Amino acid sequence: MNLRQILLAIAISAGLTLATVSQAQQGHYRWWRKAPAPTDTTAPAPADTTAPTTPSGLAASALTSSSLTLAWSAATDNVGVTGYRVYCNGTLVVSPSSTSVQITELLPGGTCSFTVSAFDAAGNVSAPSAPLSVTTPASVPAPAPVLAAQVAWSAGMETGSVAEWSEKVNSDSADTVASRDFAHSGSWSMKQSVTGAKGGTRMQRYPELDALARAGTPFYWTWWDYFPTSISFGSNDMFMLWGTWSVKTAVPNAPGDPLWGLYFHNTGNTLDLVFNATWNAGLPATKVYNSPIPVPIGRWNKFEIFTDPAGHITVWLNGQMLFDLSGVMTVYPQVGQTPLLFGIEQTGYGSNLTPTPFVHYVDDVTISLQRIGG
Repeated sequence: MNLRQILLAIAISAGLTLATVSQAQQGHYRWWRKAPAPTDTTAPAPADTTAPTTPSGLAASALTSSSLTLAWSAATDNVGVTGYRVYCNGTLVVSPSSTSVQITELLPGGTCSFTVSAFDAAGNVSAPSAPLSVTTPASVPAPAPVLAAQVAWSAGMETGSVAEWSEKVNSDSADTVASRDFAHSGSWSMKQSVTGAKGGTRMQRYPELDALARAGTPFYWTWWDYFPTSISFGSNDMFMLWGTWSVKTAVPNAPGDPLWGLYFHNTGNTLDLVFNATWNAGLPATKVYNSPIPVPIGRWNKFEIFTDPAGHITVWLNGQMLFDLSGVMTVYPQVGQTPLLFGIEQTGYGSNLTPTPFVHYVDDVTISLQRIGG
């Protein structure tokens, strides 16, 4: 019997055919001679090594003794910015995905040098922004409630008019009206608008202030102010929100001028206190005092101004002292003055403002003999 006959006999006894045996042998051969896997010819994507641009325009607002809001201009990236890292004095405090964040749990009276960097999904980090140094206000006790007998005059515009004031004076493109857009209390406030390249609107009050100045009685002028937007203007322009003035009647035809004015600085939404008596001979030249604290926008802000006819003026913003000056002239000398005319004006007075129209709202104005709580 030859080999083929032997294999056929084995296959038949096992129930197989020669074709099955042949296929099994070929499968075994293919297992040992398996074709190589195809080669992947796709090139890997290049690694992202480009860092985002440096954030800019870092600014603080809504400042309290323990918190503030920090905002900045967005960074850009060749792929996309994933988020930001905010540092206080070099220590990471928060990592937001947006371009603003509220910082809380700050120490009253403490100073932080804030910087912000941007990062992308590949872990590339930008250079830190220019630092912004912010000092939180020191905590101050709330003023005691004012007795009704201590209030000399107040205006809340709740009649739907500005009739509580002594006088309204407008010039160029500006006006003051009662408004229901925003109110600190009740339903009404006073809206002051500069609607053109230049304009002034001034609401004035005389009787109580004149009597207090004649008697040499210190007093407080308090009001609440709402600024929907920040403000800026050129270095030769201005925006004034409050002023006090008197007329030196001992000099024939002497003009009245605002001895003291509270102005916005042209950038940064901060305030300047300005003494201006250049229209009258024998008085000091203009003096400007600056505050680094920005006025918050989109909220009601409490302003308080203490005036002592003997020569002291103090200004607070939301309970934080901005200016405190002694030995200064707050009214003209009373000798020879018949009559003494003294007034304070709540103003919207400016030129070349950004934005235009520029609007702010005034409410709950009070003349008192002590500080107003709340």
